[in-house]
Amino acid sequence: MKSSLKYSLLVSDIDGTLVADNKQIPDANRKAIESFRNQGGYFTLATGRNYTETQKYIEELQLDLPVILCNGGLIYNPSHNQLTPVATIQREVIMDTITQLEKLGEKADIFVYTQDNVYATHISPLAQEGVDVGGFSLKLIPDFDQLPHIPLLKIVILAEPNTICRIRSWFKTLRHPLDSVQSAAHCFEILPQGISKGNAVKQLTRQLNLSLHQCAVIGDHLNDLSMIEITEMNAAVANAHPHLIQAAKTLVPSNENAGVAHFIHHQLITSLETTEKL
Repeated sequence: MKSSLKYSLLVSDIDGTLVADNKQIPDANRKAIESFRNQGGYFTLATGRNYTETQKYIEELQLDLPVILCNGGLIYNPSHNQLTPVATIQREVIMDTITQLEKLGEKADIFVYTQDNVYATHISPLAQEGVDVGGFSLKLIPDFDQLPHIPLLKIVILAEPNTICRIRSWFKTLRHPLDSVQSAAHCFEILPQGISKGNAVKQLTRQLNLSLHQCAVIGDHLNDLSMIEITEMNAAVANAHPHLIQAAKTLVPSNENAGVAHFIHHQLITSLETTEKL
């Protein structure tokens, strides 16, 4: 792909970044993305959501590039309407991990993600709020041994932040070759080994015949850190995790104040003479 822009590919996180707290894309962000694409830029999303949770944004933005889902574990190609798992977790590993987690006795909600659905055995009021606004396709099952025999992409644990800290420590004791990431203060994810947004961005740039030097990224939490670390043009929104703010090259306004639009207009589609860094 060819573009006159120095940074011709922009990859954006969704929750806490592209969308406001009401889970809607602000008009300023949508118009800025349109301007970026009209000037030859290429835009896509990288999210922890699965396809069902992300579909409305893909359609709203009329995306045509591959979309990074499940923190890099799943790719959706809008041009072919095709979902491709990058890596999965074996069923027996899922079951053993959940069994060990439940033995901790922590108050937490456990979800198992597939391409289209999210499975759980129960749901707390805390998690229900996320279901109500997040576009979940949630299926309650009596026990996790009744998970369908289809690719299983990740385990998501929702709990209070102090509980998440203890679960992060517990995860380090697991014998299974798995990776993890914290995607929100109350959300901890267990992923197949080697899966990250950053690795997915690397693969996407290769697919598009671009270099990472031509890629810009923006995010708000620790699951976006792998993208920040591999790109020279990147931004954290003002509401981002402190570690992400420290790592990012640019700080932009919060998700409530159209930080994505600010990043595009001040860093990506302006001339070198007028580019400014916050």
